[in-house]
Amino acid sequence: MRLADYLDKGASLGPDRPCLTADGATWTYGEVREHTVAIAGALQRTGIAAGDRVAVLSTNDPLALTCVFGISRAGAVWCPVNPRNEAEENRQLFDLFGCRFLFFQKKFGELVARIRTDLPQLEWLVCLDGEFDGALDFGTWLSEHRSEPDEGWHPADGLCLLAGTGGTTGKPYEQSWVMCSGAGYVLVGAVGGADDCA
Repeated sequence: MRLADYLDKGASLGPDRPCLTADGATWTYGEVREHTVAIAGALQRTGIAAGDRVAVLSTNDPLALTCVFGISRAGAVWCPVNPRNEAEENRQLFDLFGCRFLFFQKKFGELVARIRTDLPQLEWLVCLDGEFDGALDFGTWLSEHRSEPDEGWHPADGLCLLAGTGGTTGKPYEQSWVMCSGAGYVLVGAVGGADDCA
């Protein structure tokens, strides 16, 4: 099952039940699901294909989590980025992941600006909560690229998450998590930091 399939299950059982709550606002399973469909379609129209890497640089936030489900629905690979990392460590992880697309919160815009020039493969920057120089704001991006997603790509098994290590004992490296039918999510390997993995 994809990560988005778990959300869909919740939406099928209780579409009006609360799914996400923050700052006194609540989104139902049905509302969150509908938003993830729009995000998935926009990602695909942007040119994100199955297996492409999409990063999220954010604190705990309902919109950021909704984007994670949208990434899954689009068949892409979610790459969470820790905002507490040093800029150079995150630059190394972005390079290692090969991310083409980044969702980020405005408060991390300076970090994004510092590492952006060294990451030519990072084609799209979308700011979740406002305008930032060199990035599209989320609302504009979604409205300009809205389309119905192609959900024909439903693998039983496949890469779903690339997570970076802290790099406290050397260079950071990536951990690859895959969906395994009947087994949930399984860590299958860690690559990229030869000093750490030897």
